[in-house]
Amino acid sequence: MARESALPSFTASADAARAARLGTAFGALVAACFGLIVLGALVRAHEAGLACPDWPLCFGQVIPELNLKVAFEWTHRLIAGGVSLAFAALGALALREPTTRGVAPLLAAAAALLATQVLLGALTVWKLLAPWTVTAHLVTGNSFAATLLLTALALRARAAPRPRARVRAAARGAAALAAALLALQLLLGGLVASRYAGLACPEWPACLAGAWFPSWQGPVGLHLLHRLNGYALVAALAALAWASRADAALHRLARLALGLGLAQVAVGVANVLLHLPVEVTGLHSALAAGLVLALTATAREAWLGRRAA
Repeated sequence: MARESALPSFTASADAARAARLGTAFGALVAACFGLIVLGALVRAHEAGLACPDWPLCFGQVIPELNLKVAFEWTHRLIAGGVSLAFAALGALALREPTTRGVAPLLAAAAALLATQVLLGALTVWKLLAPWTVTAHLVTGNSFAATLLLTALALRARAAPRPRARVRAAARGAAALAAALLALQLLLGGLVASRYAGLACPEWPACLAGAWFPSWQGPVGLHLLHRLNGYALVAALAALAWASRADAALHRLARLALGLGLAQVAVGVANVLLHLPVEVTGLHSALAAGLVLALTATAREAWLGRRAA
């Protein structure tokens, strides 16, 4: 009898271990996707987006003759292919296990985003870096990484469930506002990069010739919107950190997001004052991708918490 009663416990422990391993694997895939996003930013910064003028091959070859620009673009494609294959394998493993099939909606969303991202990668080449393709490629790539993170966190939660503290409505509202502003900031950042508006305002804190708001038209207006929304995003992150101070887990994540937001603004200022050096541009993109992941985890923590009485 004692042996039979121990079987359910053993099975639950084995299921939890499998969920934990899958969660760790998806976490590693998030890290790879993060690196891919940063590499994509470096491809753009090195003006290597059309170094391979055809797709899916490069100069009609699987492995082309490499120079610096071709190496950037070809490596970006190679890693993207690896991420796609790894996602397919991990998704199949997750769906095969009864205890982890609950992440199927997240996997479906991630698969749709990945398919869209692959298509946008092709269109970026076929449409000769049209701004809408470059911007959509950036936004979709970050959305895919965020969905992978949600999947990893959901699997880890299945492996080790924990009680959640109550989350106040103010914290939930601040998290929603910050997420909306971050989505807009990603869109504006992609447009600033794809429309070469990074130095439309070559000064800081002013914009041009000492004027703070010389125009709301064209590249200058786009650059100013990106700046102002960045300030609003940091303010929303600060409000989130303040509103979540009663919840240790949520507050820790909110402070991380706020720190990344402040660093992002500082690097953005340096990008302008130093006239868009490749290294600073890459760091700017890395911080943006990191902020997306941090705020994704923060928003999840906020919305899964019980509403405060």
